[in-house]
Amino acid sequence: MAKILIVEDDGVARDALEVFLTRAGHSVITAADGGAGEQAFKQHSPDLVVLDRDLPVMSGSAVLAKIRAASAVPVVILTGHDAETDAERYLKAGATAFLSKGDGLLPALDEIDRVLGVKKAPAVARPVPPPVAAPRPEGKSSGVVLLADDDIPFKRALARLLSDDGYEVLQADDGKRAVQLALVRRPDVAVLDISMPGMDGVAVLRELVPELPRTGFIMLSGRDDGDVARACLEIGALDYLTKPADIEKLEGIIGTFLRSGRGPASQR
Repeated sequence: MAKILIVEDDGVARDALEVFLTRAGHSVITAADGGAGEQAFKQHSPDLVVLDRDLPVMSGSAVLAKIRAASAVPVVILTGHDAETDAERYLKAGATAFLSKGDGLLPALDEIDRVLGVKKAPAVARPVPPPVAAPRPEGKSSGVVLLADDDIPFKRALARLLSDDGYEVLQADDGKRAVQLALVRRPDVAVLDISMPGMDGVAVLRELVPELPRTGFIMLSGRDDGDVARACLEIGALDYLTKPADIEKLEGIIGTFLRSGRGPASQR
């Protein structure tokens, strides 16, 4: 597989990308500022660079210029500020792609696969176990999404948005109920709050990942805790977002996952 350099000062985003790319079989080098990123590029000669736009020591645009002066290696720009004019400027300067962090990690991972020419294996149908729950309601469903969060207003707002999109939405107010629902209904996506009564989101994740290998787990937390984020990703979470979460962006991450072919397959 490829040697990939990640230059990103956001520890959560950097660790998440490292976990996913390493899990996919790539060799990953990381740097937390532009100066270290430039040195790592010279030292390791990566096959692809994932570069944050806003970096300490040396800006992303300066690092891109240094890389372009020496090599034509693909450079994928990630940014929290995704103005269209900025995208045009970076693409003209030689960037391969310009992506927003607000869209989650899946678009970045898909773009990396595209640039590297990675072909995704077709989903393999699994044997369907005997039914353990009532069938879904009549009508088309885009997938089943479990929302486990004790923040009732947030959960209801997100549930309404997802229901309008055609998803079947399951709701749980605590971790134990989330586990019960997940094992019976086997959702395509589960959104888990870290802090829940009875059983926290990390414990729920740890219990469900072995049972639901095709489910995409998205973790929500009121704290930007890099250690917890990395732990969740290593257990098998799809993404880790801090509150207050933008429900429209969360909706987009769920939709991207369900369309990507990375996760949902028949596990019912």
